[in-house]
Amino acid sequence: MCALRSPNTARNGVRKKLPNRTNGVGNVSIKAVTHISQVRGGSQARIILADDGKKYVTKLMGNPQCTRVLANDYLACRLARMIGLSVPEPVIILLDEKTILEQQITFTLAGRAVPARPGLQFASALVTGEVLDWLPGTLLGRVRNLREFAGLLAFDKWTCNADGRQVVFHKEMRERKYAASFIDFGYCFNAGEWSFPDAPLRGVYGLNDVYEQIQSWDDFDPWLSRIERFSERQLHSIADEIPCEWYGECAELQRLLDCLLERRSIVRQLIEGFRTSSRNPFPNWTMTTSPPATQSLISATC
Repeated sequence: MCALRSPNTARNGVRKKLPNRTNGVGNVSIKAVTHISQVRGGSQARIILADDGKKYVTKLMGNPQCTRVLANDYLACRLARMIGLSVPEPVIILLDEKTILEQQITFTLAGRAVPARPGLQFASALVTGEVLDWLPGTLLGRVRNLREFAGLLAFDKWTCNADGRQVVFHKEMRERKYAASFIDFGYCFNAGEWSFPDAPLRGVYGLNDVYEQIQSWDDFDPWLSRIERFSERQLHSIADEIPCEWYGECAELQRLLDCLLERRSIVRQLIEGFRTSSRNPFPNWTMTTSPPATQSLISATC
């Protein structure tokens, strides 16, 4: 059983054991029943029907990107939802060997089919309704939660998302406005590297139009303030839910958590780097002062 450092004893090296779990994780109440289809992307994720009657986008252990992206997705999704971002609910789903064999759930690796690894997998609730993975700038006025792109930018800078920001826009048939749901957090923490090579244009959305309404630091709240105040106890509580088989050494997970806690203080500086970049993402910015002083930027490994 893994042991992560307790927030109350972080400085003296005393460690606590994680709570007892079923299959090494907290409550796992759903099981994969039917494989429906494969999803685009490097992890070769699947849409799977579970025994609760719901469909989930599921990333599997042994995928071509690396198993650690399951830990990334779970941790990042839980953090993003806790600061108030529109992220599909993450769950842990059991996929057994019998289902893998009977339904031929395999990855394509180097031109050959390789079975997925049985056990606990990462899943997120499938976004339903009319779903689009892109909207032109002229239609962004029909997105009801467009302001959240500011919060998402702060989050992706905090977690060093090494991929472009992925979003889907969805609405029910009779609705006029779309809602943005933010998906695919597997490349947060620099994918399987668990390092933080920050760069101004890393982890941002492809269209500047989503940032046009940002005029000052006030537009990043409440999300930025929640990041800066995110508690060590909450962070450890979420990490305790992650299956050990998704990431390996507990010391590595502990180091990742320590880095995230340190990085709370530099998010404004990272946003400022994007603001002053060649993209000029905030054309309506009115503030003339620099972001509040914080500690020097942390090294790329933390």
